Amino acid sequence: MPVSIPTKDKFPQTRKYTYLNTAAEGLLSTDSQEAVAEYIRAKSRGSINRPKLYEVEAETVGLATQFLGAPEGSVTFLANATEGLNLLANSLEWEEGDEVIITDLEFPSNVITWLRLKEKGVRLEVVEADGGMIRLEDITSRMTPRTKLVSVSQVSYKSGTQLPYLAELGAEAHRTGALFAVDATQALGRVPVGVENVDFLVASSYKWLFTPHGLGITYCSPELLDRLTPATAGWYGVANIFTPDRFERFEFKEGAARFAAGMPNFSSIYALRSSLRYLLEIGVEHLDTSLAPLIQKMRAGLVDLGLELLTPEEQAYHSGIIAFLHPAATEIGSVLAAQDVIVWANDGRVRSAIHLYNDEAEVDSYISAVGGVLEKLDA
Repeated sequence: MPVSIPTKDKFPQTRKYTYLNTAAEGLLSTDSQEAVAEYIRAKSRGSINRPKLYEVEAETVGLATQFLGAPEGSVTFLANATEGLNLLANSLEWEEGDEVIITDLEFPSNVITWLRLKEKGVRLEVVEADGGMIRLEDITSRMTPRTKLVSVSQVSYKSGTQLPYLAELGAEAHRTGALFAVDATQALGRVPVGVENVDFLVASSYKWLFTPHGLGITYCSPELLDRLTPATAGWYGVANIFTPDRFERFEFKEGAARFAAGMPNFSSIYALRSSLRYLLEIGVEHLDTSLAPLIQKMRAGLVDLGLELLTPEEQAYHSGIIAFLHPAATEIGSVLAAQDVIVWANDGRVRSAIHLYNDEAEVDSYISAVGGVLEKLDA
């Protein structure tokens, strides 16, 4: 049974300013801060507490597995989503003529990773959005027998567009013999995320999951695990590093744990454990439903101001992010920041993000502040 969503108790910093920039940097909750302090206290005792660190890591992997609804052994931690995508790219065998399909709403990591493969003769197919909208058939119609991988973000960093058909898209990719990868960085912790028909999923945790930097959740399906030989290897991903024949051979750990080559970021793992406990108690479905009216209110307010939204109108494509285009985006962001309204503003667009520490009054404040800036720009 989901619990009620608190407003400011766990995020007292939001009493000082209107924070609408979670899509860039999530805030640390008081629980996350205490979790990091707990790690520091454990670390300060040196090797005495190393077993405790491993225990917390194992518990947090279990919570992340539960959070994704994933099979046991299919989740591990890397440094970030970019590392996960590169691990996948470097662990697959590519042939000249292979194709990778992405969209033009992708964060650069989900572009550069595949663009680099041009030297191997791999072709990058980019599906363009129409008014921020990308429908299922827009992607499936581009699949060919040479499509080796489809890689998309569940929620676009650029526009906030959510793709509500991931399971169907994964099924179509598999039907053509392709793999299906998802970057859930702008989704996990804010909207429901699942792994049905997903082969590989990555998500950095420092945005919607209230953690410090340096930790990414990585999922690999059991079917892909059976086919994939990690491109990186290290002592942490090996089953036993002290065997008599260790200078001749080694065996990877079972499951996704083989991908973690070295010592993980325990401080962020401690924070993630706290965040996952909290979000599992609230229920992400409940959270998403509770915040939907704020998304709709903000969207309607920005439309009333005559702004061109990148975020599609259709509610199924909504997430926690709303963005609009404006040639003076950087100036708008600066003026808003001077009024203690924090958003992301660059690249000709202004992006706001609504999470559980935001409320209706802040939405009203943001719309009013944007309206005031626009009046000054038009004067």
